[in-house]
Amino acid sequence: MADAALTCPTCKTPLATAGRTDRCKACDGAWVHEDVLVGMLQETASAMVFLPWHPRQQDRERGCAVCGAAMQPVSLGTVALDRCTEHGIWFDATELAALIAQAKQFKADPSPRRGADADRDGLLGALARLFGG
Repeated sequence: MADAALTCPTCKTPLATAGRTDRCKACDGAWVHEDVLVGMLQETASAMVFLPWHPRQQDRERGCAVCGAAMQPVSLGTVALDRCTEHGIWFDATELAALIAQAKQFKADPSPRRGADADRDGLLGALARLFGG
């Protein structure tokens, strides 16, 4: 995350690298790349995770910290977020901690299934969805 040009989607101040995130010192928000988020949640859950993104109604438009394009309003668990599918996810001040607290609910189901849902369930199905299969 060495890109010094990252800008806070909320208050437009430059973001500073803080561990595996880029943080806004003004509003305490965090920019996290999706692969980093998966790793953080897997560490917390001690298991493979699958992120079930759900679209939500837009309450405000925010631009991506990387490209400036309008991000998609999404929910993950009970946390409302803003997501650029190419570059990452924006977390307001308390949202990253709230999502990490829910990490275990995103565990991928490792059990194989039989029948019509076999391709969509289980660990292999989660990996296929994750990688666009």
